[in-house]
Amino acid sequence: MAINKQHFSSLDSTANNMYRLTSEDIRNLHSVLLDMYKDINEVCKKYDIHLIAAGGTALGAIRHKGFIPWDDDMDLFIFRTEFLLLSKIFEKELGNKYLLLNPGDSKGANCFLPRIMKRNTTFLGMVDESSPYPHGIYLDINIIEFAPENNIKYLIKAFCCNALRLISYSVYWKQYPSKSFRFFMLNSKGKFYYKIRIIIGYIFGWIKAEKWFAWFDKYGQYKETNLITIPSGTKKYKGETLPLSTVMPLQMVDFEDTQINVFNDYDKYLSNLYGNYMEIPNVKHREYHLCLKLSFTEM
Repeated sequence: MAINKQHFSSLDSTANNMYRLTSEDIRNLHSVLLDMYKDINEVCKKYDIHLIAAGGTALGAIRHKGFIPWDDDMDLFIFRTEFLLLSKIFEKELGNKYLLLNPGDSKGANCFLPRIMKRNTTFLGMVDESSPYPHGIYLDINIIEFAPENNIKYLIKAFCCNALRLISYSVYWKQYPSKSFRFFMLNSKGKFYYKIRIIIGYIFGWIKAEKWFAWFDKYGQYKETNLITIPSGTKKYKGETLPLSTVMPLQMVDFEDTQINVFNDYDKYLSNLYGNYMEIPNVKHREYHLCLKLSFTEM
């Protein structure tokens, strides 16, 4: 059973130990996430750094001219060189309001991709119950990497990246076990998948999850070519490989009361992810939203 982390909340589970976000919660989340984006983007423009709408955020920008009404997060792309610059100036420019959790950083990270969290907020997801890292409302930062044009090198890179990604998060589940997540998964159709992931975490858990996250982040990097990929993306390395011409030059589109960058050929990108992306999905096929704790102010 193929399950992506983002879709755990869509599993049918008899567990009733999760908080389901209300419409008001989602509206409040949208407001916070939009303010975060504006703050961070203002600094990025100062340093000629480009934040780009990714995944559901890109879909929302094109189909809804803002957030997808039932979506509860915000996903962004950034090129590797520009992310390195952002990480250097982050504390000086944004550290008073936000935290940057970055794989490979000495402070550690709670995922294989960077996250920017708002201080004095709480968004505790299912898998993070015992994690020692902050649990704030966050933006996911997916780094755009270049990919080999040689087919053999490409296939090796894709296989290793996907393996490191699988191992890293499996070890995180095992290293920071969540009783709530375990109960939810064992009472759902994903119970076999969960057990396999825990076994993988046990096998490779002699090395810390943070080290695996760092290895995944580093291994995904490559010299500049005419191909790009997003190793941390929904469809993983091979599923998110596109010609560089699909990305550049960027387009600016409306997003709520501001604007956001999207790929030059956003139709190709969105069609690859969602098929007929302009079609509104049936209510029963939309993800619903679960977490353990949510607070828009310090608890």
